Amino acid sequence: MASIISQVTDLDRIMRLKVKELETVKEKLPEFLREQKKTLSQKLESESRAQINARKREIENGIKGAKNSAKIDLEKALKELEKYNRDFKEKWIDEIYHQCVFDYLEE
Repeated sequence: MASIISQVTDLDRIMRLKVKELETVKEKLPEFLREQKKTLSQKLESESRAQINARKREIENGIKGAKNSAKIDLEKALKELEKYNRDFKEKWIDEIYHQCVFDYLEE
């Protein structure tokens, strides 16, 4: 019987130590959770910032490409207008001159 009582008291002592360890862990749990929350927040912020920067670069490259394309289109249109002006400048001057002269003579 003494052996059973000794085993029970040993088991009780062991269980009290385990309970004490678990209480210590429980006491540290809020700090652990705060640290985990802080770590996860920093990680999320870092990943979000990286995604935002990647999207920003993508948009900036798109804008740059659109600007270059628009510039090329505008230069092409300007060249066409200049050519059209060179080709028809004299004709237009003559037409305007004749129209002015005929309008003057008709008065």
